[in-house]
Amino acid sequence: MINTRNDLGTRGSKNLTGLAIGLTIAVAALVLLARVGHAQGVPDRGPGVVEPFEVVGTVTDDESGTALAGAWVSLSGSEWGSITDDRGRFRIPDITAGPLALSVQQLGYEALTWEGNVSADTGPLDLRVQPEPVVLEGLRVVTDRFRSRRNAVATSVRAYDLQDLTTTSQRTALEFVTLRSGAWAVRCAGRRGDTCLYVRGRAVEPVVYIDEAPVMGGLEYLDSFAPHELYMVEVYGGGRHIRAYTPRFMERAAKQRLSPIALFF
Repeated sequence: MINTRNDLGTRGSKNLTGLAIGLTIAVAALVLLARVGHAQGVPDRGPGVVEPFEVVGTVTDDESGTALAGAWVSLSGSEWGSITDDRGRFRIPDITAGPLALSVQQLGYEALTWEGNVSADTGPLDLRVQPEPVVLEGLRVVTDRFRSRRNAVATSVRAYDLQDLTTTSQRTALEFVTLRSGAWAVRCAGRRGDTCLYVRGRAVEPVVYIDEAPVMGGLEYLDSFAPHELYMVEVYGGGRHIRAYTPRFMERAAKQRLSPIALFF
């Protein structure tokens, strides 16, 4: 009986030892997996690598100090950039320390290239652009003429300017128009692929003009523009007639002192 008890005690001790070793291995495996998971979630950039940061600043009129909304601030030679908000502020992320060149473009102002060294400690930049008096004065004249034309039509009309278009969260000009006009896009009855607007209880196919020229597939064409790519949008009759204008057209119109054609509804 004594031999039997000693044998059972020895085997029980071995079993406990094996269980302890197994638990230790399991815990070590879990710790290792946690470290691997963490390493995969947060890439190791290596020693001495600085995290990217964002460059912020404002664009202002160099003569008046007025903040400029709708200016395009981009990395020189790149399409990566930012549109200034209603306070002239811009924000460009994912910048690394070192030399930086920025381009600034705004209708009615001379193009600006800013160069300098930046780091994560760099404060907000103040980018000042020089006005082009001839273009700015021409824009005021042409804008007044468009306003007079809108006031002369015998239907409802809403107009949206550069600030409206550059500060909206909508992705396309079509989304912007439908949101602001209170209508929404629907498929035209009986025609595949065509888009209409649901206005006052029925679907209508708006007449769409871009830069004073009618365009085929008007709403689809309008959907190809981002809002900030336009300078002005006019919506007549709740969405039955839409006219949009690009900055390039408005620049030509300003230099020529364009008189828009009369509209009859």
